Formats: sequence, structure tokens, C-alpha cells
Amino acid sequence: TYTLKGIEGSIKVDGGNIVFVEEEGIDYAPTTVQLPGGERVPFLFTVKELVAKGNGGSFKPGFQMGGDFSVPSYRTGLFLDPKGRGGTTGYDMAVALPGLQ
Repeated sequence: TYTLKGIEGSIKVDGGNIVFVEEEGIDYAPTTVQLPGGERVPFLFTVKELVAKGNGGSFKPGFQMGGDFSVPSYRTGLFLDPKGRGGTTGYDMAVALPGLQ
């Protein structure tokens, strides 16, 4: 399970719509995502400079928000996925013991 608890900011009503402006975002949070084919890939999740605008002036059923944000590329070779694989550290394959040649 993943949470967006680290994103903080101010909420105001502008032009009849709710607007959220991020002031403290998530930076460099290690995450693993499963792709549609089942492959799991590691990456570092970041949300910065988020400005989300709502489709109304109050929170009610059907309310939606969306907006632009910045996601810098922070993925490094030191990041390990849940199986211990990484670019510069850890194992390069997900097996217990490789066979002898």
C-alpha cells in the first residue's frame, strides 16, 4: 500500500473552483509498480509544484481534481526492487543460486 500523506499545501476557492497548491511534496520515495504484463519495475516517486484545480467550489460526490506537476528523474542504480535487484548493487537476477558453468 502506498500513501500520498507527504503532500501538503493550501486549498482555496478561485473563480468558483477549489484549487490546491502544493507547498511540501513527496521527494525521492522508492516505489515498485506492476506493469500491465505483470513485470514489476522500481522507480523513485516525486511530486513537486502541483497545482490541482477542482470542478466545483465544494467537496461532494463526483468531485474531481487535476493539474500539472513536476516529476524530476531521480532513478539511480543504487535503488533496489523488492527482490534485491539493482543497477550497481544487489543481484542482477531474481534466482536463489545461479548454476555453475
